[in-house]
Amino acid sequence: MFRLANLNLVKNLRSKQAVCLRFNSNESAKDAVQNAEAPKAPANQQADINQTPQQMTKLSPLYKYLVYKFSSTKYASVKDVPDILPSAQVHFAKDKGRAYMTIVGIGITVLGSFIAVLFGKRDHSRGMKHTDDIIKQHSEYSKAHQEMLKKKDSQVPA
Repeated sequence: MFRLANLNLVKNLRSKQAVCLRFNSNESAKDAVQNAEAPKAPANQQADINQTPQQMTKLSPLYKYLVYKFSSTKYASVKDVPDILPSAQVHFAKDKGRAYMTIVGIGITVLGSFIAVLFGKRDHSRGMKHTDDIIKQHSEYSKAHQEMLKKKDSQVPA
């Protein structure tokens, strides 16, 4: 059964009765608002939480380490982590570990690019150009290229 939530929405008395009839109610709009039944919370919420079934996960050594390192529940060592934990706790630890490893990977990438720039500047100040080295290696006048051409010619029957 639907009930009228706000009596102020309907201004005249005839409309109030029509609204009540429209929702198949035999009580007046005023009674519907005054007698509205709110859902009641259980008396003992802890009992309901503990009774809900949770999916449990058996932990591998890697997951044990992740739960030890990144879980919201702090353990003294990896040996203190139980063999079976709720999946939510394991997923939380995996997600936090994944975020941590992403940040570490970004830091390593930035550090590596910074080092590559320093090496490039050092080589440039010495007069070295890496593009010239590549051209020399692959030019037809290089010794390696000439040896490769000789091997090709000797293998092809005339």
